[in-house]
Amino acid sequence: MGRSVLLFIVGASLIFNGQLWAQKENCEETLNLAAAEFDAGRFVGLPSILGECLKNGFSQEQKVRAYLLLTQAYLILDDPASAENSYLQLLKADPEYIANPTRDPIDVYYLSKKFTSTPIFTPHLMGGMNTSLPRDIYNINTGSVPNSISSKKVFKLGYQIGVGIDLNLSSNWSLCSGILYSAKSFKNVLDQQNYRYELSITEKESWFDIPLYLKYQVDSGKIRPFGYAGLAMNLLVNTNLTLSGTHQVDYMAASGANPENLGHPQPYQGPVNPINYKRNFLNRSLVFGGGVKYKWGKDFIYVDLRYMAGMTNLAKNSYTTSNGQFDPLLAQYGYSSNFFRLDNLSISFGYVRPLYNPRKKKKVISGLLEKLRFKRTKK
Repeated sequence: MGRSVLLFIVGASLIFNGQLWAQKENCEETLNLAAAEFDAGRFVGLPSILGECLKNGFSQEQKVRAYLLLTQAYLILDDPASAENSYLQLLKADPEYIANPTRDPIDVYYLSKKFTSTPIFTPHLMGGMNTSLPRDIYNINTGSVPNSISSKKVFKLGYQIGVGIDLNLSSNWSLCSGILYSAKSFKNVLDQQNYRYELSITEKESWFDIPLYLKYQVDSGKIRPFGYAGLAMNLLVNTNLTLSGTHQVDYMAASGANPENLGHPQPYQGPVNPINYKRNFLNRSLVFGGGVKYKWGKDFIYVDLRYMAGMTNLAKNSYTTSNGQFDPLLAQYGYSSNFFRLDNLSISFGYVRPLYNPRKKKKVISGLLEKLRFKRTKK
């Protein structure tokens, strides 16, 4: 019983595939017949010849050839409405078709200027890695001797994931925004040699970054470079601090003692400390970036390199916790954050699904573009 069912399925599949192949071959013959009729100057019968295969049978590439043939025929027959409808159907079959005056008849090329397939909105997904670098605005020294503490910044890796959307102003220019969740981290090592004191400060932050930028991109080819610049609103939603290193057992009491009388430095590993009370929630940054898109079927995959330069100070001048108590980090470790901005460098990999929208251009927009082209040519 099971073997019979399997044989039936295989047989039906072979018959179905054979019918599809035969239909494809028949529609290719139909397309060749239509091309021969066109070359012979018999234009009127082309819609009826191509009609059945256009409904069900042509591949995407065959549809493009068929609608291009119909567009030319309607232009010759002085039927502009039908010519425009045929060219619109061509763009629906292949939204990225671009008429070329060296390949297509000149009247088809000029007709194509009335249409566009550029998506109005283009959504995309992204994710990748980042690293952050704090830029000090003002150093806060908690030691008894001015400038007695040296510091060294260490890069740490974070990650980001998010969504974006482009409002396409033209085939090249877009106004873009989105929202990204970013996990950022950096490390600062403080060293006070006089009292054999070393403090490693690792800060981990959770952000929502909301950029707004203007992007220019190449609109044709398999590989399409792009670049952009703009601003971003950065929301710092959570910050945790971990301190570790070595210090004197009685560091606070020993700050005025002779270093030679101090005991051996003791290693320690502090707990994770929430420090939202030390950080500003709302921040801003400049955004610069660029990358390349690779065409994959009708979609794209891309790589994006972005630099965000912090514009605002992240740190609050806080010596108390959120409930008004004296800051234990200052009392126990002699730590208080410098005033600083945070820069971030990231690389993201993304996926774009263009929402193609073949349509006739609005007269106001197309007229304005023609005027701009005329002025540029005149210069």
